[in-house]
Amino acid sequence: MAGEITLTAAVSQVLTAWQDLVARGEMSEQTLGRFGQLLHRCEAFATARGAPLLTDLDAVLATQFVDAHGRTRHGHIAPASLSTRHLRRSVLRMCFTTARRLGLTDTDPTRDIDLPARTVGATRSLDEAETVELRLAAEFTDRPTRHAAAVALALAGGFSGEIGHITPADLDLTMARVWMHGSTKTRPRWCPLDAWGIQVLAARTHHVQNAAAPGQDIRRLRLAVSSRNGTDEQIQARVCVALRDLINRIGLGADPAVRPASITAYAGWETFTRTHRIEAAARHLGMTSLDSTATLIGHDWQHTTDPDTAPNGDNPDA
Repeated sequence: MAGEITLTAAVSQVLTAWQDLVARGEMSEQTLGRFGQLLHRCEAFATARGAPLLTDLDAVLATQFVDAHGRTRHGHIAPASLSTRHLRRSVLRMCFTTARRLGLTDTDPTRDIDLPARTVGATRSLDEAETVELRLAAEFTDRPTRHAAAVALALAGGFSGEIGHITPADLDLTMARVWMHGSTKTRPRWCPLDAWGIQVLAARTHHVQNAAAPGQDIRRLRLAVSSRNGTDEQIQARVCVALRDLINRIGLGADPAVRPASITAYAGWETFTRTHRIEAAARHLGMTSLDSTATLIGHDWQHTTDPDTAPNGDNPDA
């Protein structure tokens, strides 16, 4: 019975399911490693408190784990950063979403865990767990959708004002990149594509070209919106509708800080955490202001986060 399954066995089955996401390019090996480490810490945390079963991990215990202090790289006990707490909650939420799909439970102890907002500006970046859920929500069945293409381009670093203009001619799948034409607020640039983005955009390109009417220039067909005419504002609005639909599907529609730009912000955040250079994130996103870039990705440069409790759960002891 699901009620008798141990937390250890449940975590093992969830991680096996997540391995399938890695195989499909929807989650990176590095993300799986970080999420698996976090779940094993949760497992040890719960077991040490006399809660060995999956059903024992209730809202009270989940909240205690999300809020728990951790040991820094220097061996000091310190409060977890707000971003680390958000990531813990997101990964636990994703774990229970997967567990429900596997028939292991019908509950989610994270549902009522409230945390302070983590925004520097009006928009917050998605975190790793939320981007994985977004890819899952965008998965197509019978045909490659505009929704999936829009997400792939946003996660590559494109903004809603740019995404609707991308055509097969802008793709360089051999070099794993896409040309963003820029807008009134952003500069033209190449943006990198991950394995999932390549797969989605290649499939979408094949679909729109096969469905093209005779005489159409198949290199100039839009990938993320319909081919019907419209102003730049109308095309951008179509992109926003698609992205907001997916944001709602993963349960973030009620968060006023989560917007279509939150998906793009994650691409910038990834570049910043890899390079530790805000100018690298700005170049990736085509932004001319370092302050605006920092605000978008949630980096408060005036109150730099201690590297031991870095945003997005980079602390190995989170």
